[in-house]
Amino acid sequence: MIPTTPLFRATSRAALNPKRLSTGLYDGRSIMSGNAVGETFSNKTRRTWLPNIQTKAVWSEALGKTLRLKVTTGALRTIDKVGGLDAYLFRMTPERLGEKGLVLRTMVQAAHVQAKAERRALAAQPLESAEP
Repeated sequence: MIPTTPLFRATSRAALNPKRLSTGLYDGRSIMSGNAVGETFSNKTRRTWLPNIQTKAVWSEALGKTLRLKVTTGALRTIDKVGGLDAYLFRMTPERLGEKGLVLRTMVQAAHVQAKAERRALAAQPLESAEP
């Protein structure tokens, strides 16, 4: 059996830090740990690798405003690829979104429901005639 990348992420103790994962869109990325190996391969020092996190302003079509979020660069590329923050929130699995992503997903979903109700109310109104 060949171990997969999520299995490696799940084995790290640093990956089990829920506070850090609840602060932004990390696209399933977490802190990884391992050894820094010296040139002679005999010197090994424990170290950690942090995900590349940037604070960015991301536009949400449904909410009609920009949101300042902590986002990994991989998540930014995925947001661009799928066509925006709203599409990203609905396409990704809950494991990849994290706690903050799920909160944002419910906010966007509520905005979609409200916009749909407004459109239905406008469609139900009778048209006014142009005659004086």
